[in-house]
Amino acid sequence: MDRTKIAFIITRLELGGAQKSVLYSARNIDKTRFESYLLTGAGGYFDTYAQENIENVFFIPALQRTINPFKDLSAFAQIILALVKIKPQIVHTNSSKAGILGRAAAYFYKRRSPWSLIKKYPKIVHTVHGFGFNDRQNFLTRTFYILLEQFFADKSDVLVFVSIADLQTAIKLKIAPAEKCRLIRAGIELKTKSDFKNFDRTAKLAALGLPAESKIILCPANLKPQKNPLDMVRAAKIVCAQMPEAVFLFLGTGPLKKETETLIKDFGLQNNFKLLGHRNDVAQLLAIADVFALSSLWEGLPMALIEAISMQVPAVCYDAGGIAEVLHNGQNGALVQTGDYKGLAGGILNILYVNFTFDFPTAALKEFDIKAMLKQQQQLYADLLTEK
Repeated sequence: MDRTKIAFIITRLELGGAQKSVLYSARNIDKTRFESYLLTGAGGYFDTYAQENIENVFFIPALQRTINPFKDLSAFAQIILALVKIKPQIVHTNSSKAGILGRAAAYFYKRRSPWSLIKKYPKIVHTVHGFGFNDRQNFLTRTFYILLEQFFADKSDVLVFVSIADLQTAIKLKIAPAEKCRLIRAGIELKTKSDFKNFDRTAKLAALGLPAESKIILCPANLKPQKNPLDMVRAAKIVCAQMPEAVFLFLGTGPLKKETETLIKDFGLQNNFKLLGHRNDVAQLLAIADVFALSSLWEGLPMALIEAISMQVPAVCYDAGGIAEVLHNGQNGALVQTGDYKGLAGGILNILYVNFTFDFPTAALKEFDIKAMLKQQQQLYADLLTEK
């Protein structure tokens, strides 16, 4: 029996929750039933991993995050050519840019494919890991992105959401009707504190060049406007003035690196705010963390936060996107109004000064198990293939 061909499309394999989810699905999908293909822009952190672990990888050279009419048109054509070669029954797009170009290409291919007379395949699925529009954009920009989402949602068979907040936004803004929306949490390989019961915290701190008495605030986020690193530096200034042993470890890279470095220097925080770039030891860094913190201005639902909560690291985050679905004041940390960096600093200090009691059941995170995510995705594909 022929296997169902699934074409996963994502903008770029950067270090992030959406990318990890797509890579897991493409690698671990049931190969007795499905044949996976991965289409992505080049130059991402996980490119080598994808080539070594996924059988069918198509790099789309023109596919990039920034808007460029010439490259975007080229990426559209390159995706169509890849689909013609693959002939997938299902196209599953992820992230905003790939969601637009990928769905446009899939719909064009569908109209011109061997199935064009019955317009049956490919079925088009798009996962929203966070919308490309937000309340901080000007009216015209935000409206343009909403109209784009409405248009391409109409060309999709199913929209998958990783957060209830985004699902509700889609229905409220008439991006898609409720019957076209499905909630499937992006998953992680859940770890707990017990997995690190013999972990040498002092040795890890020493390896990072930090004293044993350091209080670690871990911030896994890229240095880009969405993640808002400058607010974290402002919060760090307040925290470190009261607690000099506090050290902020900021993971990731991005266009705001130079500006962030300048603010760190201006505040005299060179010893208290470390930009570590991309790391492969995030779980170990969580094992030494006293607080997890995010200053994102908008979000879907960050997987790094789920990882922190699963390891019982209290979190202090801006109330953005779906964060409030898993972060509850007093139970597993503190929610702070978006943009209130003084409140962010206060939340971090409160946790550091008191013996915080983590009161959040691990069982509540079961829906974020990455195996459960893949199982639900495969059921969705099966449903789409059998529906009349």
